[in-house]
Order: sequence, then C-alpha cells, then structure tokens
Amino acid sequence: MKLKQFFRPLDASFSTSIAARTLLRSFFVALLLSLFGGLYVYVNSSFDREISKRRGYMSGAILEAQRFFTGHEILLKNLSLSAVRNTRPAPPEAQADSDEFQLVLGQGVHSWSLWQTSRELDYLRSQKINLLYVKAGNALQAERLTQAALNPVAVNQDVLRQLKALEHSQATVTGEHWFNATPNLVMTESSALYLFTLLDKRDPASGWLGLEIEGADISAAMDRKHAGDFVVLNARGEEIFASALNPGLRQALQRFPGDRHFGFTGDGLLPDYLIMRNQLGYADLHVVYSMEFSHLLLAMREPLLIALLLGFGSALGMGLLVRRIERQLITPAIYRKQALIESEAFSRAVIQTAPVALCVLRRANGAVVLENTLAQHWLGRGRERDELCHEWIDHAYNNDGIHRIDEFSVAGRHLHISFVATRYKGEDVLLCAFSDISAHKEVELALEQAKREADKANEAKTLFLATMSHEIRTPLYGALGTLELLGRTQLNPRQQEYLHAIQNSSSTLLQLICDVLDVSKIEAGQLALEVNEFAPLDLIQEVVNGYSAAAQSKGLQLYAHIDPHLPDQLIGDGPRIRQILNNLLSNAVKFTESGQIVVRVNVQSRIDERVTVLWQVTDTGQGIAQQDQPFLFDPFYQTGNRANVITGTGLGLSICQRLTYLMSGSMRVVSEPGLGSSFTLTLPLEQSNATPVSALVELLPETVFVVSSMQEMAENICGWLRRWGARAQVLRAGMDISDSSAVLVELHPGEYQQHLAPDWPGPVIVACGNVCFAPPEQETPQWHVNLSYLQDLRRAVSQAQGLSPYARPVGPGTRVYKPLGLHVLVVEDNAISQLILKDQLEELGCTVDLASDGLEALALWQQSTFDRVLTDVNMPRMNGYELATQLRQRDSSVPIIGATANAQHEERERCLAVGMNECLVKPFGLSALFTCLEQTGRKSHAV
Repeated sequence: MKLKQFFRPLDASFSTSIAARTLLRSFFVALLLSLFGGLYVYVNSSFDREISKRRGYMSGAILEAQRFFTGHEILLKNLSLSAVRNTRPAPPEAQADSDEFQLVLGQGVHSWSLWQTSRELDYLRSQKINLLYVKAGNALQAERLTQAALNPVAVNQDVLRQLKALEHSQATVTGEHWFNATPNLVMTESSALYLFTLLDKRDPASGWLGLEIEGADISAAMDRKHAGDFVVLNARGEEIFASALNPGLRQALQRFPGDRHFGFTGDGLLPDYLIMRNQLGYADLHVVYSMEFSHLLLAMREPLLIALLLGFGSALGMGLLVRRIERQLITPAIYRKQALIESEAFSRAVIQTAPVALCVLRRANGAVVLENTLAQHWLGRGRERDELCHEWIDHAYNNDGIHRIDEFSVAGRHLHISFVATRYKGEDVLLCAFSDISAHKEVELALEQAKREADKANEAKTLFLATMSHEIRTPLYGALGTLELLGRTQLNPRQQEYLHAIQNSSSTLLQLICDVLDVSKIEAGQLALEVNEFAPLDLIQEVVNGYSAAAQSKGLQLYAHIDPHLPDQLIGDGPRIRQILNNLLSNAVKFTESGQIVVRVNVQSRIDERVTVLWQVTDTGQGIAQQDQPFLFDPFYQTGNRANVITGTGLGLSICQRLTYLMSGSMRVVSEPGLGSSFTLTLPLEQSNATPVSALVELLPETVFVVSSMQEMAENICGWLRRWGARAQVLRAGMDISDSSAVLVELHPGEYQQHLAPDWPGPVIVACGNVCFAPPEQETPQWHVNLSYLQDLRRAVSQAQGLSPYARPVGPGTRVYKPLGLHVLVVEDNAISQLILKDQLEELGCTVDLASDGLEALALWQQSTFDRVLTDVNMPRMNGYELATQLRQRDSSVPIIGATANAQHEERERCLAVGMNECLVKPFGLSALFTCLEQTGRKSHAV
C-alpha cells in the first residue's frame, strides 16, 4: 500500500472547504484562549508581585510601630521600677549644679522618690515625651514631672476618668495602659496619646506614672509610604487611634478572623481591603494596616493596560487575519467547488446539447469514458472506430500532447476531428471533438472548381493584356521612334508644336498601357521586386531632368533638394522607385500652374547598414480637398474638380501605393486647397558596402562661395561641396569678394536672368533649373550647368579649381550622344521597326545590318563580325530565343540584346536564361538604347 493511500482520510468531509473553515476558526479560538491564558498569567503574576510588595511595606511599618510602642512601654516600665518608696521624710533637694534630681511622688506613707539624671530628662525632651504623675484617689488632676518639681498640667478629663475607672475596678491592674484623648480617634499633630502604669503594682494607692506622647511623633512612627492606613486596637478590639476615619474598615475588621494576619476582606465580587494585622510585642495592642482594593488596582494600571491592549489588539489582528484567509482562500475555494460542481453539470449538459460530436477516450485501453448522442450516431460502434481511437491516442501522446486536427470519413460522412491530450478524474484521457464537414467539403470542391475557372479567366485576362500590350507597343514603338527621330530634324515652330502634341499623346498612351499592365500584375500577384544596387543621386537627377522640359514649358521652377548624407549606393528596386517618383512628378506638373515643384530626399535614420530614406514631392498647385484625400489611392479615382480638365487614368497613385507596400514602405499626403500638395514616400533600404567607381576626383580644400535667391538651396549645395572636399559657405551681403582665386556658384531655380554677384572677380559657375546658357557678361571664366545634375556641378567646380580640362556642355536643345562606333546586327520581322532601329542606331554612330528572322541572322553572322546583336524575341521560322541559343553555341562573348513588346517580368527572365545580356521593352528611345549598348559592352569586358 502506498504511503499517500495509507494517510488518505476515511471521511472525505474533513477535506472540504467548510471543514477547513471550521478548523481555522477552532485554531483561532484555541490561539485566542492561549493568548488570554498567557495574559491572565502575566496579570496574575504582576498582581502577586504587587501584593508581595505591599505586604513588605506593611510588615516594615508594623515592625516600626512595634519598635515605637514597645520602646515607650519599656521606657515607662523602667521609670516605674526606678522609683523608690520613701521610709523617712524626704531629704532636701539636690543642688543646682548636681547632675541627679529627686522627684517626690505622692504623700505620706505613699511617698515615692524618682531619681533622674539631666541626660534622662534631656532625652525625654528630645523625644517630645512628657512624664506625668496622677495621684491615687478621686482627684482628676495630673502633674508633669520637670527637672525641679511637679507642676500641674491639664490632661483630658476623659483620659483621667478612664484611668480612675481602671483604678477602681475589681480586677488586678497590671501592665501599661494606653489612652487617647482624641474624640474621633484620628491622630493629628495637635492630639496626644497617653501611656500609664501603676507606680507600684503592689500598692494601688501609689499613683499612676505616665507618658504623654505628641500626635506628630506617633504619626511619624506609624505612617509609612505605600503601607496604607493604620488602626491601633486594644486587647478588647477597641480602636485606640487611627490614621484616618474609615467606618468601612471597622466593618471589614469585624469580618476579618482574629487568627489571620494578612489577606483580603469584603463581601462583593471584588474584595474591599487588603489587611495586615499583628500584635505589638508583649503589649495588648494590635496594629492593623489596610489598603483599599481600588488603590491596588490603580497601582496595577500599567500591567492591566498592557494586557488589555495586547489582548484586544491580538484578538482584532487574528480576527482580521482569519477573515482575510476566509475571504481570500476558503470562501473562493467554496465558490470554486460549487462552481466546479456546477461547471461539471453544465459541461455534461453542453456535451449532450452541443451541435458537434464530443467524446473522451481513456488512454490505457481506448475505451469511451464520456460521449454525447451525436458521437454515438456519427461514429457508431465497431472495429473501425476502435482502430481510429487507438490511432488518435498514439498521435496525441507521441507528440507531447500537442493539439492536433485531422479529417476522416466514416459511414459516408466527412468529419473533422480536433483532439488533445488531457486528464479527467485522475487518469490520462483524450478529448475529441468532431464536426460534420460534408457540406463544407462540397462547398470546398465547388470553390476549388470556381478558383480553377477564375485562375483560367485571370490567365486569359493576363494573356489578353500581355497580347494587347505587345500588339500596341509594336506600332507605338514605330510612332514614338519616328517622332523622336523627326524631332532631331529641322522643323518650323508650328511643326514643332504639332510634334510635341503627338509625342505627349503617345507618351500618355504608353503610360496608360504600362499602368493597366501593372495593375493586372499586382492583382494576379505576379509583380515581383528586383533588388539591386542603384545610385540614388543619379536616379533623382534623371527623374527631375525628365520633367524639366514640361515644367519649363509651364513656367515652373523644378529642382531637387538632396540630403548630402545620402549614401552613394543603395540596395533596392531602383526602377520601381523611379516609377513612383515619375508618377508623383507627373501629377505635380499636371496640376501646378505656377510656382515651383521641389523633390526632397532626406535620410531619416540609419542603423548599421539599414537606411530609411524619405522621398518627397512638393508642389504649389491647386491642392486636394479633404473629402477627396481618403480616396486618392483608389484605382481609377479622380477628384471632382479635375476629372474633366486633366487627362489620365487614375491608376498612378494606386500603383504607387501598392508598390510602396511591396517595398515595406509607407506613403502619406498633406494637401490644402489653394496652397499645394506634398506626397512623402518612406522606404527602408540597405546601404551597399561596394565602393562606387567614379572618375571624379575630390575637390581642393579651397573656398567656394554659393549664392542663391533661396537660402535653403544654397545651404544644401554647400553641404554637397563640403562632402566633396571644398570649403563651401553661403555668400552674404557685406562679405569680402576680392579673392580672385575663390570660386562662385550661382544657383538659379528657374531660368537664368542675370548674375547674382556681377562684381565677382573670379571663376563663376551658373547652375540653372531650366535654361543653363547665357551670354557672357564678364571676362572671367564661366561654366553653365544644369542644376538637376550635381555631378556636372562637381565637374565644373573641379575644372574651375584647375583639376581637369574644361569642356563646355552643349545647349539645352537636343542631346548629343558620343558616337559608339559599333557594328550591330538587327533582327526584326516588322519592317517599320527595322527602319526605326536602323535610324536610331545610325544616330548613335553605329553601322547596321538587317535580318527578318533568326535564320537570316545566322547567315549574316557567318559573313561578317558584329559588336552587338539586337534581336526581337517573337519572329517566324526562328525566334530570338532560338537565335540567342545558336549564337551562344558559336560565340560566347558577343553581347546579345533582346527587344520585346511584352512587359511581363517573366519575359526578361526568359531572355536572360537563354544567354541574352539585356532585354529592352518596346517602345524605347535613343537614351535607353544608348545606355543599353554602352552598358552591355562594359559588362562584356568585365566578364
């Protein structure tokens, strides 16, 4: 038998919460009784100590009283014994100078002589004792014995009558007798006490010799501190004198037995007096000292107060503790027990009425401990169910009791089971819950079928959009390429105006196609980010420069404000960032009629290699109403006051927001009607550790002054100049400009109008936002650069400091590309695209051979040597993929560039997979073609 089973209580009622409450209260009562018992012992011991102390005080007082009364009786007895009967006439009186005196007492045959020395008389005087003599007979007269003779003295007549009555009594008079002349027997300082004895007890007619004792001496001898009041009794129990008049004490003494010497007396619940009585030596006097019980309690006030406070405080504290324990532990336990009983009953009711099947399986043998009606109906009884039960138990307990779910079919019904290992009534069990998912399975099959059909429809839509994009981009490439080439010819102003209108419309159509395709990709989940290194400074400058002409045509100032702490290289999807900025700048140029557009780029935070960059586009346009701002990023939404004025699809901002979410960034807008709008893009990017390859050298640490009509722009350019090594500062009024070696940088956000420092004696660099060329107004060296290109400004400052030769850039009209001098094989099945590609390449200084498909290209490849191959990917007979594969098998170093009207991301991946170096999406311009040809050449040499 186990030990815990041996000690298991036979009666379960002792382990209940109510029993715990009873035991707690019993323990409290027992503890309280123990406390009160201890306090009683403490008070009783204190009371005993106080009684012992009072008894000692009374005993000492009685001893002192005995000494006093016994001493006076012995003194009187000695005086009486020293008296001598006179047998002859009395001798003459002693001389004055004699030390011994004779006092003659009585007359005739009853004459006595009492000899006293001067020392004895002095002692009596010092003790304030008068020596008296009373003659025998009826005369009530007393005489005081002095040094020379007897002098009559007044003595209380009551005392004398008591003395005469004693003299005439029939009994033999012996010993000393005390008499008090005070009427109420209370001894005071003015009262006196008398002590008499027969001069000779053999001769009653010898007279009485006595002592007169003053009351003050008696009080001094009897009254002792802490001993209480006293009473002196004679042999008959009569009071002779007392310290105070106390009638209650007389009654108490009557009830106090004569054989007791110390104790309490009283008839009530509490005694009245504490009494000590004792006989004074051999005399017949008894002295009684008494103390009222109330005075004794007053002396016991400190122990009683301590006991009372300790008892009350302890009882209160233990009572509060018991109450708190009951409230915090026992009462909640009672409630929990009741709640547990109710919960179990409720659980059984829930299990029976639940719309799901529930059962509890015993781990040991898989038997059913508890189940409801649905479980019996759905699972039935049989071997199949037993096998499933054991399988569920094995799965649950072999995986540390982790909650598991499963699906199975039984009796043509699809059931979903959720089971978990637990304990029930002291044993391991498995709780299983079943739900009928037959209808859900049917719906799931229908949804799966619908999803497949939706996927097919989505694929069809995507294919349709890709096909339409391809079919539209191909002729659009012909139109845009022809327009770009036409713009490089000599045209009159009206023709230039028509050309710009056609170009703008074609660009709008191209943007519409790109936006629709991007929306389709995002909805289909096919839009993926391409994370690569990119130069943020170049990206910003290119975006700003791309819209400078449009801003200039509307008379707007467009410039960038770039943080000098911006890293040279960042890791992210540069093309998508460019797309977002293009959309924001395009809207800003559209909706701004006057003022300025500023692109701000700031580094918000930098943690290790993680950089958070803020890209902000701010304009002074019409602004956006508050009611329209929540819907700005909805697809196809246009504000009410602009929908019929500005052309557009309403997809730009929606695409910007979705791209921002893909890059884990955020976008917000702040706008006010009449003041303008500000769109802020916040992106977390990574800083590249690669060192940028730059041909630019550091500037000399010389002074460079910067002047501008805008203080903020001047401070920003000073920051960049300091980053490049120069000592830059803003030129302010009153500064010394006589240093001809210093360089001046003039910043013009818009068009150049006039010099900001016409008296500057040294080199001047003019940076403009729009027109960057002006006729020289002075003979000093001048450089004119575009404010959007900071690297051009850096080159100009470097040239002004004499670090590199100067080459003045061309004007703001047509961009001039350096001749590439490449021999390019163009493979294109569309005749118009062939002509446009041939003219674009020849404009870039290349020689071109044309082929209509891959087979013709292979034939030309064998006849000549080419520096580049530019091929369309979709052609008859042999397409571009097959051509690239064939060329890679023959020559692995020639750069191959694919050209396609399909803007899908998979298209570019497929091109790179077959060996192409790059892929251009139609339509593309001279700039994109020039960059691709130049970059593929550098990559080829690097490989």
